[in-house]
Amino acid sequence: MQEITFEARILRKQDDLPRYVVVAPGHVPGRSTGFAAQPWLNGAGPFARNIRPWGKGSDVFFFNLTEPQCRKAGVETGDRVRITIRPDPPA
Repeated sequence: MQEITFEARILRKQDDLPRYVVVAPGHVPGRSTGFAAQPWLNGAGPFARNIRPWGKGSDVFFFNLTEPQCRKAGVETGDRVRITIRPDPPA
């Protein structure tokens, strides 16, 4: 997988849960399992994350964001941001 860039919204189901970003399946073609990656948010990063399948019959993927990562990137829940994902090289 090559580096990908797309726009997405920072989401959160409730205040005591981490924020997350949904990754459309078209951005990760051929993937069915999770993978390690380095996402950037509006040019801030990289943030070591695992991109995981949503599961429950859905074909989308997602990754969580910690509070310190959101602060470093200057983003809040609901913000629309530019996401760049660089997959980690195979171990």
